[in-house]
Amino acid sequence: MPFRSAFSQLFTQDTIIAWVVFGLVIVAMTGAMGYSWYRGRKGMGPLKAAEANRLELGYAGALIGMVVFLVISSFAANAKDYPDPPKPAVTVTVTGYQWCWRFHYEGTPVTSSGQCQGLRDLPVLEVPIGQPVRLNVTATDVLHAVWVPQWRFKLYAYPGHVNSITITIPRAGRWIARCAQLCGVYHYEMDFWLRAVPPATFQRFLRTGRP
Repeated sequence: MPFRSAFSQLFTQDTIIAWVVFGLVIVAMTGAMGYSWYRGRKGMGPLKAAEANRLELGYAGALIGMVVFLVISSFAANAKDYPDPPKPAVTVTVTGYQWCWRFHYEGTPVTSSGQCQGLRDLPVLEVPIGQPVRLNVTATDVLHAVWVPQWRFKLYAYPGHVNSITITIPRAGRWIARCAQLCGVYHYEMDFWLRAVPPATFQRFLRTGRP
């Protein structure tokens, strides 16, 4: 999940198409009413069945073409935003529990957690900049959800089940992450930090277990 803007572009495209279609419908309705009024005034009567059928077939063909285009462009955007994930540089098991988070870096002895209540010692999910990181998300008790608003991804954490996502954070920084599923009394305090650091700093973290 490299956080591309394919769906932003798709939304803009579909919005433009919707307005164009809306305008064409208004023009067609206005034209049809005006033409009917003109034919009635001239005593020409309604369109013959053959003429009406040709118009209906043309309208149906245009709709089918538009639907096919929208479906194909949507699938293409989906393929761009969610390609086959690359081989991860590191895999982290993210475990949600009432009411905090625990992170275990697979293949290493490093496990980190913290105290979610109070914002003073929040857990930190440390990741390297520009490298794919696989998150295996699960829970120990009830349903939780990992949500990072800044990077627009959310993944549910189910007890007894693992959901996976591969992310690549392109720049250094620290962003708040939250539980996005009502999970009990202290759900509102179930936050952690996602922190992206240079690869050398991250390797030092894996060796020492300290940020």
